[in-house]
Amino acid sequence: MNNEAKIIVLTPIKNEDWILHQFLTLTSLFADCIIVADQQSSDRSAEICRAFPKVIRIENNSKEFNEDHRQLLLIETARRHFPKDTRLLLGLDADELVSADSLEMTQVWARLKRLPKGTSLHFERPDILYGNKACIRGKKYAHYFPLGYIDDGSPHQPDLIHSRRVPNNPSGEHVYVEELKFMHFFCARLNLRLAKLRYYSALENIKHTSRFYLRRYIYSPDTYERNYAERIEPLPESWINYHHTIDVDLNNFPDPSFNWQDLEVLKLFKTHGCKRFHLDNIWSFDWELLLQQTGNSNGLYPSEIQRPAKLLTTLLSFLDKLYLKSRKIRNLNLLSLCQLFLDLFPVPQLHG
Repeated sequence: MNNEAKIIVLTPIKNEDWILHQFLTLTSLFADCIIVADQQSSDRSAEICRAFPKVIRIENNSKEFNEDHRQLLLIETARRHFPKDTRLLLGLDADELVSADSLEMTQVWARLKRLPKGTSLHFERPDILYGNKACIRGKKYAHYFPLGYIDDGSPHQPDLIHSRRVPNNPSGEHVYVEELKFMHFFCARLNLRLAKLRYYSALENIKHTSRFYLRRYIYSPDTYERNYAERIEPLPESWINYHHTIDVDLNNFPDPSFNWQDLEVLKLFKTHGCKRFHLDNIWSFDWELLLQQTGNSNGLYPSEIQRPAKLLTTLLSFLDKLYLKSRKIRNLNLLSLCQLFLDLFPVPQLHG
């Protein structure tokens, strides 16, 4: 048994060929193994994975979005493949790339590998904005993400959505790693970013994981510009100035008008009815055009789109403004306000 931990990256994917080559190229430079759980990708993701020797690709056969299932699948696979090794588990999505200067921090990586089992590792995960000129920083420890864990075999207890990706030992240490950065390219493609926001809002609706006014706030199309304006800074050149031998392109990501997340929302419309989602902030998107271009696809999608009434849309827009003010002044009983709204304008389809 080697006391120095192996770095095992755990990555779930579905149709990530737009950035997967860059991710695997960079991650292979510091990881001992990259376990990829592929949830029925229909693009070139599987082909890309086969080109990287450090990748172990496994199938995630779930037909629905199950964040808890895929995390357990990845962790169990790591423990099964490396039963006698000390494991540094690192949960990264395919759009989270290690910065160039982080690759040079050899002493930091070595220090992390020697930490005691049960230690949680927290990292800054700055959001890279479109054009790679600016980013949203999270310098405070409260903004760091618990992406890493020195595995002690503790059971993982994931949430349904936006869950911690690795196990947690309540009595273990917490280390905040200031030197290493994992750049999040969620905002690098505008259409994809908006598609993911719509998708997550619809998922939280059917999973009952947040109230509608919170979903409207969190998944609003302008959420990043509105909520994080004070944290936007120029993107440090040292983050993206990779050695000339490293072949990664961070400037030419494709950004189609429609993404697979939009098709998943159409499926939810079919299953639960469009009216179920009338309170979600997803109706600025042209669902009719998407449906027209995709067709009914063997009954997977609804035959027509039922949009919320204009009066409801106007009232929700007014409520959005009230909620924004309530977050600023913190003196409104928002729950009572929302309950009054629903009493005055009942939407029985919410429970359909």
